[in-house]
Amino acid sequence: MNSNRKEKYKSLFPEPVSLKGTETIIEQMNNSICRIYNNVKGNGFFTKIPYNSKLLPVLITTNNIINQDDIQNNKIISLYINNDKNIKTIKLDNNRLMYTNEKLNVTIIEIIENKDNLKNKYLELDNDIINNLNLNRINLIKKESPNYLNESIYVMNYSNKKDIFVSFGKLLHIKKEEIIYKSNIKEGSFGSPILLANNQKLIGIHNGNYKQYKDYKGSLLIYSLIEFSKIKNKSTIIEKEGKKIYNNEMLINNIICELNIKEDEQEIRIINSYEQSFRERRFIKYNKKNENEKEIKENCEIRINGKLIPFSYFYYFDKKGIYTIIYNFKNYLTKTNYLFSECSSFTNINLSYFNTENIINMSKMFNNCTSLNNINLSNINTKNVTNMSYMFYECQSLVKINLSNFNTKNVTNMSYMFSGCSLLSEINLSNFNTNNVNNMGVMFSRCSSLININLSNFNTNKVTNMSYMFNSCSSLVYIDLSNFSTKNVTDMSNMFNKCSSLNELNLSNFIINDDTDMTHMFHKCEKLTKEKINTYDIKILNELEY
Repeated sequence: MNSNRKEKYKSLFPEPVSLKGTETIIEQMNNSICRIYNNVKGNGFFTKIPYNSKLLPVLITTNNIINQDDIQNNKIISLYINNDKNIKTIKLDNNRLMYTNEKLNVTIIEIIENKDNLKNKYLELDNDIINNLNLNRINLIKKESPNYLNESIYVMNYSNKKDIFVSFGKLLHIKKEEIIYKSNIKEGSFGSPILLANNQKLIGIHNGNYKQYKDYKGSLLIYSLIEFSKIKNKSTIIEKEGKKIYNNEMLINNIICELNIKEDEQEIRIINSYEQSFRERRFIKYNKKNENEKEIKENCEIRINGKLIPFSYFYYFDKKGIYTIIYNFKNYLTKTNYLFSECSSFTNINLSYFNTENIINMSKMFNNCTSLNNINLSNINTKNVTNMSYMFYECQSLVKINLSNFNTKNVTNMSYMFSGCSLLSEINLSNFNTNNVNNMGVMFSRCSSLININLSNFNTNKVTNMSYMFNSCSSLVYIDLSNFSTKNVTDMSNMFNKCSSLNELNLSNFIINDDTDMTHMFHKCEKLTKEKINTYDIKILNELEY
């Protein structure tokens, strides 16, 4: 800092900070503050706070930079530290302790040093904060907050140009958790640390303008740290609208979706229902057994980037970008068929906090989610589901899918279930119970990247339709279906049609009925010969030859 700039601050503030002190604080800041890139850009800082008789490393920022939706959606946050060319990232998952408070405008996230690989240093808390951390929030307010009135402060931040900037200030008012101060703060300073000038120790977080931009405001960290210290194990506390919610209940019936809007001014489908889909196709009559529009509309609250919107099947997005949608359901649904059908801009869907125990129909639930590349089904309960037809139909961007939690004992229809999932190279169905399935038609059709599939546990005793089951699975080289029972199958037409890489097939248990349709069963299976099919049924060999 040059002498002219120092003189400028002398005229503004009665207790200017020495030149030497400023140089020291900038050096300290190089690795202890960061620029955060999320839906809202801002600052954050690293410090260590008392927790369970030890000092816990944390990242602190404001709630409007990293908020409830980000935490609930396990979002990946990008950090820029000390002019490092490599942007660092941390994932907001359940392995971390996390706390966010909308009223205080603060978010605290545990740093896992052996995992996060961040080259950072830690700011020291002021002694008054450490001494008061054994109080609860109510007692602290009664006792009065630490008295920093008229103290000179620094507000340290990255400006929008990624340069560290020192803002000087003076505390004017303390209103319980909130502090008011004058300063020469630069634009883009949300989430910056507030330090006492005399000892360069941390007392609060900068979070905005006050009284029509004449002054600035921040939060004293002591109140947030007291609440954070109450977190047990690896969990999260969210304080919103005066209510405290813990992670095991905060998302008891929510679905969180991320979508990518690629152009300005687009109207995009954000939810669907059985009736709505039929209405758009101008079908007059609905199947009354499958109606779910009333159930969805009356129970669903939709928030886009935290903003509550009126229920609608479509939403008009002004600007391109990544958006987060949270669907909060007041009651447990019984049908989710068509729920996200044709939501083609969705890239990520998280159902890990959605209660599905009463659902009986999931048909076309993710039908034509063509941009979907990640779906979290880790806690899904499908014990009562009877229909999974078209469930992942045309999810052509899905590279992998975890179905290990699926209970399919009551499912009768799996037709078209994975049809068009052209990027899936494998599907683990080892836990699938197919005892009651009667329709497997087109189940894996056009899964053109599918290299391996193990169906050794499949029970097909009740199946009547296997038509187009593996149609256009052009990467499959070998399929073992020796456990398949085909005694009730009436349609095998096009079953292996266009399996152009298939050169070995085990159908040793196949029994073909006289009335079974085998039309084009092996059409365009150029590499498959009689010698490569294990079968005892002459009709199969005749169809191959034909």
